[in-house]
Amino acid sequence: MPAAIFSVGDFVRRVVDSLLRGECRGRFLCARCLVKLTRDHLDRSYTTREVARAMDDVFSAPGRITHAPTSTCVACASSTMPCLGVPSP
Repeated sequence: MPAAIFSVGDFVRRVVDSLLRGECRGRFLCARCLVKLTRDHLDRSYTTREVARAMDDVFSAPGRITHAPTSTCVACASSTMPCLGVPSP
């Protein structure tokens, strides 16, 4: 059976989904903060540039994650900017 090949984007999306459904549930975060948090959870072999490019893809097609076009990031408190999050139940 052939081995599955995962892209940087696959790993980034998996980490972002895990963060927003776990420790950051109910909070909305901007791309810059999500890149930093994602880098902290990934292997050091992934560059910030690779993670940022993959984050652009996550923001353009968030899937099950909620995209808020104008929100305040809870991590950096930047005023209204695009953010991602998963509402609390």
